[in-house]
Amino acid sequence: MSKRKKPQRKTEQTGLDKLERELRAHGLPENVKYIRRPAGESKISAVFWEFIEPFKQYATTLQAMEKLVVLGTCAWNAALLPMDKQQKLIDSVFQNVLGQAGEKWRGDLNYILTTLLKRKEQFFADDRRFIVSYHLEDRGANYHLSMVSTVLDAQEE
Repeated sequence: MSKRKKPQRKTEQTGLDKLERELRAHGLPENVKYIRRPAGESKISAVFWEFIEPFKQYATTLQAMEKLVVLGTCAWNAALLPMDKQQKLIDSVFQNVLGQAGEKWRGDLNYILTTLLKRKEQFFADDRRFIVSYHLEDRGANYHLSMVSTVLDAQEE
């Protein structure tokens, strides 16, 4: 009689584990180490969900939510930069988005980015984390967002 194999325990992978695997697959060197959030510090993804809250109701599909997360990330990161670099990033976002979506979206895009930049300054000014990457997952009834962030050196700002 043959022995039955014990069922193998599946290790639960977090969204951050998946994101790290994706970043490594895209050329992130092995010697780069991730530092997980220190105990007591808020998750950047949780703070970011609050940041984009006024617009989440309009993102009714995964594709729309993905676009909102991209625009939100651009606005969040731009707000951390000096004014000249901030404007370059915003101009680049306008050029890329309008190049794909068309000029008819200029007013909506301007409203979203302006609102998000103001929200960052008004409610999240003390959070200096720069969002490096994210992973958005559709879980049916909701979305799960994992984010990687860092704090910019004064030279990088």
